[in-house]
Amino acid sequence: MNYLQLAFEQSLFSIGISRPNPAVGAVVVRDGIVVGKGRTQRPGNAHAEVMALRDAGELARGAAIYVTLEPCCHYGRTPPCTKAIIEAGIKEVYFAHADPNPVVRGKSRSILEEAGIKVYEGLEACEKAISENGWDDSCFHDGCKVLSGEEPMTLAETRAESRMLFHEIERFFEAYDFHVRTKTTFVELKSAISQEGYMGALASDGLHAPLKITAQGANCWNHELRAMSDAVLVGAGTLLADNPALDVRYAQGNNPVKIIWAGHHEFTAAEISGLRVFQAPVEEGKAPIVFTCVPQPALEKLSVAGESLTVEVVALSNASFVANWHEMHANLSARGMHRLMVEPGARLAEEIFKCGLWNRLDLWQSSDPAVERALESSGATGLAYPELPTNLVAKESFMIGPDVLTVYEK
Repeated sequence: MNYLQLAFEQSLFSIGISRPNPAVGAVVVRDGIVVGKGRTQRPGNAHAEVMALRDAGELARGAAIYVTLEPCCHYGRTPPCTKAIIEAGIKEVYFAHADPNPVVRGKSRSILEEAGIKVYEGLEACEKAISENGWDDSCFHDGCKVLSGEEPMTLAETRAESRMLFHEIERFFEAYDFHVRTKTTFVELKSAISQEGYMGALASDGLHAPLKITAQGANCWNHELRAMSDAVLVGAGTLLADNPALDVRYAQGNNPVKIIWAGHHEFTAAEISGLRVFQAPVEEGKAPIVFTCVPQPALEKLSVAGESLTVEVVALSNASFVANWHEMHANLSARGMHRLMVEPGARLAEEIFKCGLWNRLDLWQSSDPAVERALESSGATGLAYPELPTNLVAKESFMIGPDVLTVYEK
């Protein structure tokens, strides 16, 4: 068990709650037992460290606290977390990611160490956050430690798991880091294509038809990305063809805000009644947002039920896609959203590539020939994925089942 993994799991349930503050998780551990858990609450309320310390109570004295992000050390809407940690009698602090905020970075560690608290950060913290029931160098024999009730784990395996956790937390906070530096939302595109480069199907009547491309492993990865995102966006074409729920079913965490890029499509009452994103119960503060270039009278009728907003319609009045995309991006940035996940169809992907206002592309490609066979047997025509921009750099690639993910950045 890695205690920072437990803290990371807590942080996922803070996404969409803590905004615009970072989503942070924390656990308090004493004598190898987790005695407190916490995650950052809504702005103006307690941060993750304070919530975990409250949960631990007196058991926090002499304990260690594991936090995904460097504790704050300044007065804002709430007192400094470093002050709460010191007053609680914590002896060790482990944090995985350094806060890029200049009023915090490095200062928190100095304050804690001056108070006599041992502090570990980054990869070192992840490596030292292993449960006492896990790695112990003094008990290492013949390349592995035999654990009570657990499979033996080698030193190399333990370190590899720690590096993977560190990488995962770094990736989680990159959108927050970007927002701190630029005050804008990090845009991450996700697409899937078949062996032959098809991302969808066109039926004989010219309408888009759904095409199952990736297997369950890739689908779980995609839901994990949704869980890490403040919002997920699809275009009207994808919404009508696939009728996605845009929720988190295969991963733990909160559902992202659902955003629809309507463009020049006016949704009819009949379409709305059959689309899951408009019919699902609305979570507090998470009404679907529709960005549109044309009036949406049918959606406007749905927009308010009692005193609750069920659909938010945002009108875009610019002449070009680029200007409208920039306006939407500024709107989400002003809301304090750190990461926007975009699952575009072919046309929207092409427009976004031309626009250039995005940060990363996660492109899945299936190696399963059954996708093409299913397309052929259906009588539909394959819908080709648009050509990638020439300036992309492939940062990493790995395989899950029959699907290969390549991560591109500009």
